[in-house]
Amino acid sequence: MGKKILFSPIGNTDPIKYFHDGSMLHIARVYQPDEIYLYLTKEMLVHHDKDNRYVRTVELLGEKLNHQFTVHIIRNEKMVNAHEYDVFYDEFHAILSEIEKGMDKDDILLVNMASGTPGMKSALVVMATLAEYRFLPIQVASPQRMSNLEFEERVEYDVETNWELDEDNKEEFQNRCKETICKNLMQMLKLDMIKKHVLAYDYHAAYEVAKELKDRVPDEALAILEAAVERVKLNQNRITQLDCKYHFSLFPVKEGSKQKIFEYALVLQLKLKREELADFLRGITPISDDLLEIIVENNCGIQLKNYCVLRKDALVWNQKKLENTQVDEILTKEFTNFRYDMVSSIHLKALIKNMSSDDVMKKKIASLVQVEQRVRNVAAHEIVSVTPEWIKERTGLKPQEIMDIIRFLCVKAGIGVKREDWDSYELMNDKIQERLLRSGS
Repeated sequence: MGKKILFSPIGNTDPIKYFHDGSMLHIARVYQPDEIYLYLTKEMLVHHDKDNRYVRTVELLGEKLNHQFTVHIIRNEKMVNAHEYDVFYDEFHAILSEIEKGMDKDDILLVNMASGTPGMKSALVVMATLAEYRFLPIQVASPQRMSNLEFEERVEYDVETNWELDEDNKEEFQNRCKETICKNLMQMLKLDMIKKHVLAYDYHAAYEVAKELKDRVPDEALAILEAAVERVKLNQNRITQLDCKYHFSLFPVKEGSKQKIFEYALVLQLKLKREELADFLRGITPISDDLLEIIVENNCGIQLKNYCVLRKDALVWNQKKLENTQVDEILTKEFTNFRYDMVSSIHLKALIKNMSSDDVMKKKIASLVQVEQRVRNVAAHEIVSVTPEWIKERTGLKPQEIMDIIRFLCVKAGIGVKREDWDSYELMNDKIQERLLRSGS
């Protein structure tokens, strides 16, 4: 169990008034904090320097309760306009920040919301509402259960006499403390920000905001946000680790190589939704190559490894392996002075054109390779403004039509996903929202 710390402004009802505890003393009596930070303005410091009434009364309480209080005085002789809210907001912000730096995880910070001027109270209410620091706000009802209106002499104050006459020293004293539940506005705002980032598919931003909420967001919500970040990066290993613990089941396609291609296709679709059109175009070549390789093998019966060698993780045509084969005949016919270099989509398109009977598929493949040849390199190597109109003008296709071709070829490559699997990121967003709801949003 950690220690309890009390921060309390001091007002005119402290330490004892009307034969009852003031708010600071009453919180100390009920909660018995280990440390107390008393904030005194110029007016309150006059009383403190005269008779040490605040510290001495806490000492008397400690003797009665057999409890050791460590009292720290925060002096602000310059604070004269004690009604100004904005001044206290900055002041208390700095003080609570400094206190929190010295706290351990299990420590509890109590804040007296009842003492001091209206400006002080307003500043603390705003801080509690915004949840900028993890403290427990405490209100204390007046003994009369109404405003303290009557006059009582505070200048000629006798510490010992007031202590002896304090009726809250009786065993049957009434606990007037109430832990205030301030609607956590900052938490609500940040949760709303997370949801909006998720709906915009900006998982990195959502995850960063969620981490700021610390223990207010469930572990599984943080984990699935991290999984979403890693999913866009195609980091299947990290997602699998998280899935083993939290069982997200994010991947609609389970088979290893097919999962990799389909997840890449989903990322391309995501770039389209986020209108990252240059990145979308640059991302066509890898999936185009992978899909056409599979189609060549499945639809044309050509095992590329029989005609190629692997060089730095890339397939390269091998002239010796190709010698006297139909594949070599097609390639040398389609390409003048054919160079036996890295396998590309235009080579695979030529093989499919000559060896497949699926005219619809051949037409779509030709369109995709044309997109790749006409605009991908421009988007990759030149500073251009890539808009839907720019793409349509150069390819004859809208961005979504290009994505539709990729989806079609996924099916032709044997990645027979259901239509709803293409909504996998929307389903993941729903799972994130469900887990965020458990945080009390």
